[in-house]
Amino acid sequence: MKIKLTNRPPCLFGKVLLRLFMKSIIFLFCSISFALSPLNGEAQNAEIIIDSDVTLNVKQVFRLINKQTDYKFIYRHDLIKTSPNIDLKKGVIKAGDLLDKALSPLSFTYNFTDDGTIVVKKSPTNSVESSSIKILDKKLQFQVSGTVTDVDGSPLPGANIIEKGTSNGVTADFDGKFSMEIASENAVLIVSYIGFSTKEVTLSGQTDIVVSMEEDAAGLEEVVVVGYGTQKKENLTGSVATVSSEELIKRPSANVENLLQGRVPGLQVSSSSGKPGDEGNTLRIRGIGTFSGAGSNPLVLINGISGDMTNLDPNDIESVSVLKDAASSAIYGARAANGVILITTKQGKAGSLVIDYHGNIQAQSASRLPELLYNSADYMQFWNEARARNGQAPHFTQAEIDGFRNNPNDPVNYPNFNWIDHTFNTAIVNNQSFRISGGNENTVFSVSLGYLDQPGITSNYEYQRFNGRVTVDSRLNDWIKIGGDIQFVNKDITRSNWDNNVDYQILAIYGAAPNYTPTMTLPDGSTGYVARYSSDIAEWTVRNPDAQDASGLMTETRYNVLPQFYSEINLTKDLTWNSKYALTIDNNQYKNHEHAVDNYYFKDGSYAHNNATWRLGVNDIWTTSKLSTFYSTLNFTKNFEDHNLSVLIGYNQEGFKDRYLRGQRINFPTNDLKELDAGASNGQSTGGGATEWAIQSYFGRATYDYQGKYLLEANARYDGTSRISPDTRWGFFPSLSAGWRVSEEAFMENVDWLDNFKIRASWGQLGNQNVGLYPYQEVLSTTSYPFISSEPGVIQNRMVDRNLKWETTTMTDIGVDFSMLNGLFSFTFDWYNKVTDDILYQIPVPASIGLSAPTVNFGKMKNTGIDLVVGSQKSFGDFSYSASINYSSYKNEVLEILSPTYGNTTTQVGLPFNSHYLVEFDGIFQNQAEIDAAPIHPFNPKPGDLKFKDADNNGTINADDRVVIEGAYPKSFYGGTVDLSYKNFDLSLFFQGVEGSKAHVQTLAWGLTPYMQGSPPTVDFVNNRWTGEGSTNSHPAMFVTGYGPVTGTPNTYWLLDSSYLRLKNLSIGYNIPKELCQTIGLQGVNVYMSGDNLFTFTKWPGSDPEKANTGWFTAYPQLTTYTMGVKLKI
Repeated sequence: MKIKLTNRPPCLFGKVLLRLFMKSIIFLFCSISFALSPLNGEAQNAEIIIDSDVTLNVKQVFRLINKQTDYKFIYRHDLIKTSPNIDLKKGVIKAGDLLDKALSPLSFTYNFTDDGTIVVKKSPTNSVESSSIKILDKKLQFQVSGTVTDVDGSPLPGANIIEKGTSNGVTADFDGKFSMEIASENAVLIVSYIGFSTKEVTLSGQTDIVVSMEEDAAGLEEVVVVGYGTQKKENLTGSVATVSSEELIKRPSANVENLLQGRVPGLQVSSSSGKPGDEGNTLRIRGIGTFSGAGSNPLVLINGISGDMTNLDPNDIESVSVLKDAASSAIYGARAANGVILITTKQGKAGSLVIDYHGNIQAQSASRLPELLYNSADYMQFWNEARARNGQAPHFTQAEIDGFRNNPNDPVNYPNFNWIDHTFNTAIVNNQSFRISGGNENTVFSVSLGYLDQPGITSNYEYQRFNGRVTVDSRLNDWIKIGGDIQFVNKDITRSNWDNNVDYQILAIYGAAPNYTPTMTLPDGSTGYVARYSSDIAEWTVRNPDAQDASGLMTETRYNVLPQFYSEINLTKDLTWNSKYALTIDNNQYKNHEHAVDNYYFKDGSYAHNNATWRLGVNDIWTTSKLSTFYSTLNFTKNFEDHNLSVLIGYNQEGFKDRYLRGQRINFPTNDLKELDAGASNGQSTGGGATEWAIQSYFGRATYDYQGKYLLEANARYDGTSRISPDTRWGFFPSLSAGWRVSEEAFMENVDWLDNFKIRASWGQLGNQNVGLYPYQEVLSTTSYPFISSEPGVIQNRMVDRNLKWETTTMTDIGVDFSMLNGLFSFTFDWYNKVTDDILYQIPVPASIGLSAPTVNFGKMKNTGIDLVVGSQKSFGDFSYSASINYSSYKNEVLEILSPTYGNTTTQVGLPFNSHYLVEFDGIFQNQAEIDAAPIHPFNPKPGDLKFKDADNNGTINADDRVVIEGAYPKSFYGGTVDLSYKNFDLSLFFQGVEGSKAHVQTLAWGLTPYMQGSPPTVDFVNNRWTGEGSTNSHPAMFVTGYGPVTGTPNTYWLLDSSYLRLKNLSIGYNIPKELCQTIGLQGVNVYMSGDNLFTFTKWPGSDPEKANTGWFTAYPQLTTYTMGVKLKI
């Protein structure tokens, strides 16, 4: 099908221009090597336009120059608080002359640096002209040199270095280096740089120092990545949370999604398992957004292109921005209803060649495992006991039980086999990352490589990933900048061939009984796998884990290539044209090879079965997909005295295509053959298909501020998608937001302790286009005429609604940003109301129609909640700390639904979606008298069985006694960090948790419920079960699967608290002294030790509370990881 959303777009964005753009980019990219000449123009001669006669203070002069030239200023704020005003006449004045006029009354001087910074200082007395502003005083007799860098060791050109108590100072050069004369070898140097905390360094006789600067917690000059651009943090009016590279890689995890867990308020990351290569994490921004198949996953953009963050090496990431409200997300329109995550990768930086290496070795093991009963005699005795309560005959004779009890030293014939100890082990993980970067004022580059080898903590699991990225940016002249980036990812994943969403390998481990071993010696002297203890125990349908592992592997190879090219053209001083083209190519190859494995009964060695009877064969699947993306923007920025305006307009188009091909054959003559053509054609199956969709968009943003105090922003996007009917496929998504920086008001001028106080509010609408592929189109299926089976034909099999449209989310947000005392205390607070309309819903139709029900827009849901971050940081000489806590809470409510649903969960108007709907547990029947006096219970309970509440007081326990219980989704989630450093040592702690979450485990709960298909009970249940009147009121007597009085009625005994608090990470590091590093040619070395998932505090009895609400309770365990690593900079 040829997708055509509209007629040809305007000429600016048409195919002709697109082709011309691509040809130009390729030509310019190949010409980078010729673009190394220095830029022209002298900053001092930049012309500043004075629109009218005006009186300004020095700070306003700085702002005026900044707005018209983009030059930044470094100065001590306390020195200009009492500066006089200057009168300026309408006209044009050179920047240097304007600064002379403004600063001369203050006896100040200034100098321009190559990186676009103007450093302003108090003019020294008895000085001579010098680019380094040295004071030629007879007292200056000690020479010191050094380098100013960020925490990663990258130079900070233009950093300001001043001798404390004097006006003696210098500016760091292009490579961050400086040299100056000072009065004493014990002098204190004050080092400052925009966006970084000021640092005091006591020399103590040192003549060559390295000053590592940390980002300022207040961060008002910080530039934040937003949709199609950047903004200063101080000017944001939307709700945007950021995570820096330094924060992200404090934990040595290879999965970016896991690294975001607990770091961002409003972003909930639920890790589904610790399986190598598992990419099934659930990400939610401000709660579940819909109850339809459209999903609640946020849009993830990597360098502006839709992508998969699990393809990234965390060491390649520069920053992550999470757009949480409509004001920040509306520019992405129909794909932003669930929020947006923007990831920016590292680029090259001008300066000397820098080589970064980060490598670590990890030891991983299961963080939590159930404690199961592995005493065979007790296991057999309790199973007989449970069967007797159910009126069933015992499985084991007393002689068999006594044989196991009396022969503890004969593990061959009478084992007490611990399957958990046998199958789970410690895995050694190898993670390496290498990056080389550098360049000059015109061209910068970055090349990075990464390698990860992660074996599983059980057999048959391994994940290998190789990453490569090359980035080049070049400024050809004053008005053209071009660049390119190519990413390559190769993943190889190996898993058990029984692996799927329910983790059958883990199910087999938890379900295996202790009274047999993985293998046994057969009567003929050979060795065979054990199926189960004996042939007469029908409940044992779970496979022997070792036999299951021997039955084959699933292997998957994935290739991802993402080339992208961009250009930035300064059409005028105020107008910039940016364009980008990217092509994402994914190829996946999947093979499932299933072996034939013979199994035997442990009791007598008789033959049980060969799993080849139903599974031997090969299944091959090949998929390929291409996503092409092109967008182009025009950005106009203009300053009119105290009025600052920025307008962006743009166009975006994306096209997606994929194909898959599947083939399967069974009945292979031998396990050694792995290719399809070796299997029998009889019984083979094949399949294939293709999908295609496209989206086209026009968007814009306008921002305005007055004196940096009053902030306004508007965003809009007009989206069209091929997925929806032509009648409804276009949608408009606007947003409005405003902010007031109270701290910039004149009446706050003398409040020196206040860093920032801003109030902001936003409103907007967002869309969700994930409505499936063309649900508005009638579908015809091939079939045969029922009375003449050989006659082919087609039938319509579903009803459709051609007016179907995307779901729309309307969001209101009110927020406050506050910080004081240079970050000693800060907080950010947001309240939001998020309403989703037109939720997709399948309406019921009579079966007599003969067609499946149509999907329509009929549903409405609301999330109301808060996000809060509280932080603090401070330095005390050689000691510094920073701490932060983030907390999020929301309430979900269904506002409209066509027909409520009832079961173990319910969806009704006025309640949270999918609320638990269960009969309430009311203790344990202690004796027959209690049973006789109680309401009539189903299944004729006995003493030791569950007792329930009669909610409707009608004297009978039935489905009408179910009550609504919240907890299907957590009430709140939170995270906290504490970072301490003393001299060269640093310590970091990271906590993360969830509160108010409950999971119903009445079914599918191997490792939690006793004798589930013969699985052993937990030791906790054995020790705390009811054994007679008065023994306990918490747990019933021993029971088996299907025992009605305990498992027949959905009830709250099985509703377990899955809240938890985890010590997610503890890291200790040491920075080897710079002087020692430099003797061996290194800029810096950091060695560290780290532990992940060290402690989990929870009432949850299973292996992983994070997996609790996904339906199955046999998840591959979360991992406790111990890491030793090193970071080098050369």
